[in-house]
Amino acid sequence: MAVRPVASRPTVPFVSEVIRDGAALLVRRGPVLVRVRPNSEASREVARREVQFCSLLGGFGVPVTPLVEPADQPWIVSGNVVTAWSWIERSRPSDAYDLGLLARTLRERSGVAAALVPLADPLRAVVEVVAHLDADDPDATFVRRRARDLAEAFSEASATDPLGRAVVHGDLHRGNVIDGPAGPVLTDFELTGAAGASYDAAPSMLAVNRYGGSEADLEQFLSGFGFDPRHWSGFTTYVEVYELWTTAWSVGVRHRDREWAAEASRRVETLRDGASHRWRLS
Repeated sequence: MAVRPVASRPTVPFVSEVIRDGAALLVRRGPVLVRVRPNSEASREVARREVQFCSLLGGFGVPVTPLVEPADQPWIVSGNVVTAWSWIERSRPSDAYDLGLLARTLRERSGVAAALVPLADPLRAVVEVVAHLDADDPDATFVRRRARDLAEAFSEASATDPLGRAVVHGDLHRGNVIDGPAGPVLTDFELTGAAGASYDAAPSMLAVNRYGGSEADLEQFLSGFGFDPRHWSGFTTYVEVYELWTTAWSVGVRHRDREWAAEASRRVETLRDGASHRWRLS
């Protein structure tokens, strides 16, 4: 089960600790991690998707971060959309091979559900994450136009993926994996859905292309993943879609931090103008 019983949680008071403040606010309170988003239909849909896929994948034996009971999430609290998850203490560090193996486990155990769940739609997420910006905002305009340009190619790639269709995490990087006592587990199911199964290799490819990541780590990931999609033409589209998502995300949160504003400009210039910038992680 992907739900932790209420009775198993301590009742003593805990100090709140902000873990991350981005598109969603993550706050730890003792053994619980609370994810908070401003109340909107888009936020409610994302939260419902996260709860749905956590429960579904946990039922298939995929390692996921457990939800906290009661399981009737998401909730509306003080005008915000709230979900609650069990806090997992970090344990043995995993490596790129473990990450690839986790993606393979997700692929192999979720294939039977791929025809029954919502499609992954990263390009819709791209548009939504900049929806609050003005129509004439130059960075947002580029992001929206690029999303339209990639839509047909992404649909074709998803239909012809050599691994077939499965449930993909959609944002499979180290920040969305927790090294728990029993091994790495998945968290943050905002972009999860049914899609071509090779898509979950795109973040590891992007790490090399844009962040200067290790080629050796990419090879380790693909070894654990059990498939090398680099020789399939559709994989280029997957990487382009994923890098647009990471760019759109930075544009959408640029107002929160001067460093993110600079990074958003750096990423847009890379994709729009062909600039040879090295991207940075927050």
